[in-house]
Amino acid sequence: MGCSVSCVRRDGVSPHKEEQQITTSNPLVKPIVKGLGLGEARKSKEASPGVIQVTPRNIELQSKESGGWHNDSPRAQEKSRRGSVERRSMDSYGRQKSVEISGRSFARNATLEREKATPAGALEELMNGNTRFILGKSDHPHQDFQRLQAIAPKQKPMAAILSCADSRVPPEIVFDVGFGDIFVCRIAGNLATAEEIASLEYAVLELGVKVIMVMGHTSCGAVKAALTGKAFPGFIDTLVDHLDVAVMRAKTRNAKSYDEAIAFDKACDCGNALDPNMIEQVIRENALYQITRCKRSTIILEAMTKGNLILVPAVYDIRTGEVLVIEDEE
Repeated sequence: MGCSVSCVRRDGVSPHKEEQQITTSNPLVKPIVKGLGLGEARKSKEASPGVIQVTPRNIELQSKESGGWHNDSPRAQEKSRRGSVERRSMDSYGRQKSVEISGRSFARNATLEREKATPAGALEELMNGNTRFILGKSDHPHQDFQRLQAIAPKQKPMAAILSCADSRVPPEIVFDVGFGDIFVCRIAGNLATAEEIASLEYAVLELGVKVIMVMGHTSCGAVKAALTGKAFPGFIDTLVDHLDVAVMRAKTRNAKSYDEAIAFDKACDCGNALDPNMIEQVIRENALYQITRCKRSTIILEAMTKGNLILVPAVYDIRTGEVLVIEDEE
């Protein structure tokens, strides 16, 4: 036997109705926030080697009803109206490449189709979800009790995400997915430690994920800590030590000799280590290096050899919500 309860105050006004009136009349419901995105990062002919210039990009924070981030440039608005959007990828130097994805709805694959999806198809579904998110058109799929009950006997995620533990980097929201859609491993600095790789191996061997994405993010605190070169209390030092390789690679990427690499390293240690461009370069190098560490797993490598799995390094921009895939040119 069921029953329903209606909550009404003594004055006869429903609190839900009053809340709706306040929300409707509140001029702050749809604030506009202007900020800097990663923008069209590119190599500058005038800048010194290895320095990335960042072009500001306007972004708009949508109201609670629409949600997500929206690129308010005229070009993006026109593409959204036409049912397509321009996605960008990023090479290992931070240069971004434009890729247009067609399709008005950026529709998700059905569950049965997903199990037969190729690695490329699974990656496309992830990126389409991110596109919906940054356009403020998230579907919020598979986030109800019915979905929870449906996957209780068995999970079949399409991808595994190794991301940072940063509270601003929630993969399920960023990729517009829900229960059972992605297998998430989170650790500060998105490090492929032995324990994290073991979890990824399980996702490949037992769950059949098609994609492993190592996703760093802009303004990473772990990277900043590693660049200071300071000692930290407790077990924090063990975490920072894992970033040393990425730091050295970023500092010496453009060096043509060992002596030049050492000289550049010393120059960075003399005050330029926390330069914003250096931080972003280390973030990219770290994503690439953690992918290399994942490839040391025989389970992961075998799945890649058979064409059942792809490894994808990426960087999430915490200002715009956009995930940029890194294309290593080496």
